[in-house]
Amino acid sequence: MSVKDNNFSSKPKQIAQAAIQVLKKVFGSLEDISLIVMSDMKLPINIAENIKKSNLRKYKAIKESANKFVVLKGSNQNNYEKLINLLIKYDMVMIGYKDEFNLVDIRLAKQILKKRKQRPVFFVDCGIPGNINNDVGKIDNCFLFDLNDLEQLYSSWKQEKLTNEYNEMELYDFELKGLLDSFFKKLNFNLKQKMIFEKHLDVLLRSNKNAIKASLKDLLKTF
Repeated sequence: MSVKDNNFSSKPKQIAQAAIQVLKKVFGSLEDISLIVMSDMKLPINIAENIKKSNLRKYKAIKESANKFVVLKGSNQNNYEKLINLLIKYDMVMIGYKDEFNLVDIRLAKQILKKRKQRPVFFVDCGIPGNINNDVGKIDNCFLFDLNDLEQLYSSWKQEKLTNEYNEMELYDFELKGLLDSFFKKLNFNLKQKMIFEKHLDVLLRSNKNAIKASLKDLLKTF
């Protein structure tokens, strides 16, 4: 589907930009990334179309009902295998349907990871209230965000006025980086929590870098 930029509202563009930053954080590069979107709603498709512009390796949109994949009591278990065999081909999976049901649960996510030989998967739950079990995000190499998460990340990044001269190490020296890594590990932060924390910290450090950095180091050393 080809859609011109001016047909998108600002929200899909913003969410797409945040999703692209997460993709880079997880995979390092977009050149070999594949994306699938499964939805009967306009917003998830629009977001995916914006992400598609980043020259991903592979893109697929399934805009039909999820009935042939949903595994209900007494239904054909082939649906389960069909869904696994479809999703293992994709690094980023966006799912959002009008109806409330869990299309992806822990069992299915673990099967996908096993067949992908533990290559990470970035899930985006676009459903209202949701189509992906929240516990999926607790699995190693599974990264689960919803649209609110991505909007929050975008809002945080928007506050940053980065220039080509900006050097990350001016904010995060070796000692501070190590203390933060230890802090995240002790609190068992997942990727989403780390990214949100660091983005807010960036804004704080820029306001009074030296004083805040010294106080922050003293605080982190207590953990």
